[in-house]
Amino acid sequence: MKLLFRSLGVVITAFLLFSPHSAQTVSSVENEIVRHLDNISKFGNYGGTSDDDKVYAENRELRKKLVRYGKRSDVLMYSFPKLKGKMQVSTSRDGNLRIYSWDEETGGTMHDHDSVFQYRGSNGKVFSWAVTDDESNQDVGAFYHDIFQLSTGKGTVYLAVSTFVASTSLAGQSIKVLRIQSNRLERDTKLIRTASGLQNSINFQYDFFSVVDRPERPVKLFTFNAARKEFKFPVVIEDEKTPQGRVTNNFITYRFNGTHFVKVN
Repeated sequence: MKLLFRSLGVVITAFLLFSPHSAQTVSSVENEIVRHLDNISKFGNYGGTSDDDKVYAENRELRKKLVRYGKRSDVLMYSFPKLKGKMQVSTSRDGNLRIYSWDEETGGTMHDHDSVFQYRGSNGKVFSWAVTDDESNQDVGAFYHDIFQLSTGKGTVYLAVSTFVASTSLAGQSIKVLRIQSNRLERDTKLIRTASGLQNSINFQYDFFSVVDRPERPVKLFTFNAARKEFKFPVVIEDEKTPQGRVTNNFITYRFNGTHFVKVN
């Protein structure tokens, strides 16, 4: 009988040690992420003490941990105040989708960013996925900074906005349709009707110096009107002065008609 209780005690102790309830607190998770980001800045190409092996290792560890911790509901609900200014953390209005983006600091004038997506499936379980785990993904290198949300007859649609820094002057922005279907993040939903057919995203490039005087960072060129169910972005003109594209005060607008986003002007 004593042996039985002793065995049960070992099982109970092991359960307590490895139970989800004994996992790291979200505050500890945040400190761990901050430590990796600080090391990336320390060993990256923009910090003065460049070390390729160390910065790549730190980026791998950060990506791995974000994917691992990203499966936790408490992490999805946490605001991560210490990450402000160190990492872009964008969360949908309903709290069911979040994107973490950071500068890997492995580039030069062209910046390489990585991103991890976190979302809540229809069964309430939380999932995570890294952009760089999908070799076919064309958004590698961009960072996400806005998630717009739209309710439709076929469920919620998210519009994720990203920026790609190609050089000191050349940049690009994109808006991409995402949906959570059952327990899967659908990343190729074609809901934008363009002249060339249905698309999953719209993007454009521009000369950063044509918007450098705008106060917000990152510069936000896509805007969304929830009441009108439409997004808009500026007309960009290429001329002799700005061959990479000058952002103008004119806009192109796409409105959701119940089935697709269609151009209205």
